[in-house]
Amino acid sequence: MANGYSLLANNELIDALHYVLILWKEGKRDEMKEVLAETGWGNKDAFYRVAQAISETLPLESKEKKLLDGFLAGKERLINEVKQTTIQRRLFE
Repeated sequence: MANGYSLLANNELIDALHYVLILWKEGKRDEMKEVLAETGWGNKDAFYRVAQAISETLPLESKEKKLLDGFLAGKERLINEVKQTTIQRRLFE
């Protein structure tokens, strides 16, 4: 499991979003998908709606807004990849 995953032991949306954004920023896409699949947030619309809402409150020049917007730009592809990750995990359980 990804380093820092223990930070998500309580499975809070904001903690998961923060950690996923760190992984996305570092280019650790496979770890990011694993966290989203493991926590279940990757398949929940609320996760992406909260990310969008936070982005909309930030100034245009904000690094955080740019990070969130970049992450959200690939939302549909990511949702499909997380679903595939979840299906594959179930096959091997």
